[in-house]
Amino acid sequence: MSDRMGILGLDIGGANVKAARLDRDADGTTAKTASAPLEVWRDPSLLAGELTALGRRLDAGTCSHAALTMTAELCDSFATKREGVNFICGAVHEAFPGLATSVLDVTTGEWVRLDRVADHPLHFAANNWMASALYAARTHPDALLIDVGSTTTDIIPLAGGQVAAVGRTDTERLDRGELVYCGVLRSNPNTLVRTVPVRGSLCRVADERFSFMADVHLLLGNIAEADYTCATADGRGTTPEAARMRLARLVCADGETLSMADVVCMARAVYEAQLSGVTRAALQVLSGLDEARRPGLVLAAGSGAFVAAEAAARLGMASAYYPGDPKRRQEVVLPALAAAHLLSLEIWP
Repeated sequence: MSDRMGILGLDIGGANVKAARLDRDADGTTAKTASAPLEVWRDPSLLAGELTALGRRLDAGTCSHAALTMTAELCDSFATKREGVNFICGAVHEAFPGLATSVLDVTTGEWVRLDRVADHPLHFAANNWMASALYAARTHPDALLIDVGSTTTDIIPLAGGQVAAVGRTDTERLDRGELVYCGVLRSNPNTLVRTVPVRGSLCRVADERFSFMADVHLLLGNIAEADYTCATADGRGTTPEAARMRLARLVCADGETLSMADVVCMARAVYEAQLSGVTRAALQVLSGLDEARRPGLVLAAGSGAFVAAEAAARLGMASAYYPGDPKRRQEVVLPALAAAHLLSLEIWP
C-alpha cells in the first residue's frame, strides 16, 4: 500500500455519524475528523448518503481501507439487531465501494472483512466501545476510560494493557455498570430525577418529552450553542432562553412562570443526578477489579468529557482528556479515530 493512501475510521450511531481519516508520511501520522448529526432511527435510508457526504469532507476517495464501528443497530427502525448490523454494513459498502472495509468483532477484538459480517452479525453489534478501549490500552495500560457521549456513557476498565470489562453486549454492560444510558445531549432529564427544587419545594417532574440534557448543559455553560447538535424537543432554537423555556416544562411551567434563576437551579439538580449516576456506576466497575488492579487515572472522553472529569474528582482519581487536547475535539470522535489507528497496525508495516 502507498503511504499516501489513508485509512477511514467510521462510527455509526443512532443519532450521529462520525469519521476520522488517518494518513502517514515520513514525519508520522496525521488525523482529520468530521461528524454529522443523523437520526438513523427516523429514516435509515438516509445513512448511505450522509456517509458519502462525510467521506467527501475527508477526501475518502483517496483512502484505501475503512474501519467500521457502530451502535445504530439498536435503533427501533430495525426489527432486530441482526437486521440493523446488516443494514449498516450495506450502507457503508454503498457509500464506499472502493474501500477495503473491516469491522471490529466485539467478542474477540479482531478485524473481520465486511463481507464476512453476515456470518455472525451480533458479534459486531455495539462494538465502538471496544475500539476505544483497545486503542486507549496501548498508551494507558492501567486506567478507567469514561466516554460520555450524546446519549450514553461507557465506563471501561483497563488493566495491564488489557480491556478488563466483563460485559460484551449492551445488556451485559448495563448490568455490570459498564454502560450507563445517559449522555449530555439527547437524554431526557425526567429519566434522571423524580423531583427538582422549585422555590423551596421539591416538585415532581412530568413524564413528557419537553426537554433534553442539552438544555441542562447549555444553561449551566457546560456546552456552547454550537455543541447543541441534536434536534430540540420543541423544534425551536438552541439559545439559552429557548432552553430555559423547554426545561421549565419539566415541572409543567413555562417561560412566563419560572425565571432563569429558577430554571438554572433545576438544571443544577439534574446535572447532580447525572454526575451521581456516572460516579456510582464507576464505583461498581472499580469494585469488580482486584484491589491491586484498580487504576488511579480516568481518561475523560466524548462530547461530555467534562462529566467524566468531574466524576473522576469525586472518585478521588486523577483525570486526563483523551486522546488529548480538548480544543482539538478528537475525544468527540474517539471510536472512529481509534478504529482507524487500530486497523493501521495491521495494514501499515
